[in-house]
Amino acid sequence: MNHAASEDPAAQQAYDPQIAHTIWELERRVRRGRTSDSTRRALLSAHVEQMRLIEERAGVDEEGRSFALLQGRVAPGVLLLPGEMQDCRVVRRLAERFHQHGYTVLASSLAYRTLDLPGLSPVYWQTCLDEAENRYDMLQHYASRVGIVGVGLGATMALHVATTKRVNNVVALMPTFDARVGIGERMRALLRRVVPRRRKPPAGWSTQRSVAAENAREAAARHAIPLLVIAEERRDRSDVGRSVRVAQRLASQSGGPIHLFPPGTVETPDDLPDDLVDKVVTFLRAR
Repeated sequence: MNHAASEDPAAQQAYDPQIAHTIWELERRVRRGRTSDSTRRALLSAHVEQMRLIEERAGVDEEGRSFALLQGRVAPGVLLLPGEMQDCRVVRRLAERFHQHGYTVLASSLAYRTLDLPGLSPVYWQTCLDEAENRYDMLQHYASRVGIVGVGLGATMALHVATTKRVNNVVALMPTFDARVGIGERMRALLRRVVPRRRKPPAGWSTQRSVAAENAREAAARHAIPLLVIAEERRDRSDVGRSVRVAQRLASQSGGPIHLFPPGTVETPDDLPDDLVDKVVTFLRAR
């Protein structure tokens, strides 16, 4: 154990008190309704600075931390949510392309991106959802409207947020809208019911994906969410194939388009070809 680090107050404190006070002051001004674009920009910048500091102290390297690309004045905003076990480096180029098209962009690493396993709770995904809603609140300070672009489980989070917040539209990239819990995960779930609390094995990501996707499908069925889906063309019984079929049903329900790309041609969001990025930008502008 590193006693020097544990005795250092700065090492134990997850946030900067000065930045936190600045955020409090700026939010108070915004709530009073007499604020300029520069004040709103400063508020979003302070939030991002605080997030990056927390991520730094959590061990997230600089390239993987949350970031914002701001316009000179209030403009439409895009919230970018990478998938589980990913960080923000996989959406850096995509964010820059949105920014070039006139969007203010906030890309955020949620709690699940700094953990190898999501912990004991089988509903840990709700912690990720709470953080996604928090990031929406940050961005809307400096955005005329907000669209959410989610990857994998991030797309599932985006659907959830769209049912509770005023989201203009949702773009689901390689979404996780259906997931099957494997045998190993089912065994761990059984063990969690019978072993003492302190010895319980963690709930794996397949459980998180399955529960989050089921809840997202139920929520989306009750709301008309403008949805664009971009996914790998798969017709098998894998999670990807089942997610595509769910996405097709959701897209038809909302009247939104779905675009499929050949298997193996897109590994990360930054690999999206220009024509698909153009379709995303067109969709974000059309609503």
